[in-house]
Amino acid sequence: MNQILDRIKSGELREGDVLPGERTLAAQMDVSRPTVSTALTKLVEAGILRTGQGRGGNSEIVSIWIPAWLEERGPDQTDEPGAEAIFRVLEARKAVEPRVAQLAALRATDAHFQSMQNSIDLLRQQRDDLNKAEQAEILFHRIMWRAAENPSLERMMKNLARELSPIHDMMLRTPDDYEAGIELHERTLRALKRGDPNEIEREMIHHLEHFEGIVADVLQRTPHRRIPEFMLPSLR
Repeated sequence: MNQILDRIKSGELREGDVLPGERTLAAQMDVSRPTVSTALTKLVEAGILRTGQGRGGNSEIVSIWIPAWLEERGPDQTDEPGAEAIFRVLEARKAVEPRVAQLAALRATDAHFQSMQNSIDLLRQQRDDLNKAEQAEILFHRIMWRAAENPSLERMMKNLARELSPIHDMMLRTPDDYEAGIELHERTLRALKRGDPNEIEREMIHHLEHFEGIVADVLQRTPHRRIPEFMLPSLR
């Protein structure tokens, strides 16, 4: 089930897409057919899939929105991380994601850019549902990571996002923060389309520092360690 959910979260699977049959899914995901059947049943219960409606009677994606109760938290996510642990993860994200964004600008297709724009439109529409708004916000990043066409970096970013998931809702905590989040995504997308590496770096650092500022404000803490100069945006 988590493999299907991950493909939805990354924007790879969209509403209207039809899944392969159970036998093919089991082979693709390297699990047993009963495991696939159980997973599909859960996804139907969650309103994500509709069975027997796709081509050949296969399951069809009818919603990309994942209910909170369906998410499985790992043993390392049972409690919220402490402030210093959060700041260390944010530091790691700042070290890596600008580079991923630069790669995405080189390799993204028009379809990737359109999917990123669609995620921004979804973010605008979900002001009254924080769970959906969070998913729309991270969807933008997931599409960008996938567009970079580097599975190793994509896995790294997914792991960092997983560590930050307990505090991700801070990004959209107030109406002003929500508007700022939309603007940051729009500015990042414009930079990606223009393709200038220095502009992309500046916009990504600005994007990530906005979230860091919110976290510091909510936690009433600031990082104990000073950010090195080489991790600040280039002014070239």
